[in-house]
Amino acid sequence: MLYRKYLKNQFLSAAQYKLNTFLTAFAQVIINIGEILAVWMLFSRFETVGEWGFYQALLMMGVIFTAFSINECFARGYDEFSKLIRTGQLDRMLIRPVNIHYQIFGSKIEFSKILRIVLGITVSIIALINLNADWNFYKVLVLIAMYASAVCVVFGLFVIGATISIYTIQKYEFLNIITDGTKEVAYYPINIYSKWLRGIFTFVIPVASFNYLPLSFIMGTGSIPQWLCAISPIFGMLFVIPCIIVFNISLKKYQGTGT
Repeated sequence: MLYRKYLKNQFLSAAQYKLNTFLTAFAQVIINIGEILAVWMLFSRFETVGEWGFYQALLMMGVIFTAFSINECFARGYDEFSKLIRTGQLDRMLIRPVNIHYQIFGSKIEFSKILRIVLGITVSIIALINLNADWNFYKVLVLIAMYASAVCVVFGLFVIGATISIYTIQKYEFLNIITDGTKEVAYYPINIYSKWLRGIFTFVIPVASFNYLPLSFIMGTGSIPQWLCAISPIFGMLFVIPCIIVFNISLKKYQGTGT
């Protein structure tokens, strides 16, 4: 497979600078641990935020850590799409007889993010062990769907950023606000935020599909019908479809950088 060759080449590249890769991964993990400690300090002072406790928030952090790190590891090409435009690499990609998305995935794979994926899974396991939930088959299924939904939503945000880069050529800081801001919001169940913010992160950027709604189903809480909470991760998975469609349409308008 061509993608296997992409993986091999990127891995060999990272292996040439083992110390740099390790130190980068270690520094990122330390930052994430610091964020966890900040949330722990908040709950140690107030015990609950809304009706949610520390381990519910910790599960949310585990989900978004894992989803964000998976995308940063394997879909970094979309997050740094503006570099492909500025350097003229995109022009070369477009004339190759290989699907453009295939090439973007293979253009940038950051193995230094794998340690953060491990951290996200570890945090999730700790939260689940301490979560006071009455588990059954359906709740386990919804839990798995939460992670799939989170990965799709974050990937969709990366694709949106790449789409905007087609028109702006370079990546502006407000695009980081969309991605990093969404990550920060997802640290807590979104029903603790104001109404207008809940609306944005439910109907525009469906953070609720892997956050408050499925967690409400798992915990058996909330006023929203449980069946709707259970199927909510599907809406997050579908979010990526219009993102890719808009990207493909925008790419047809791309005229090259002249590089």
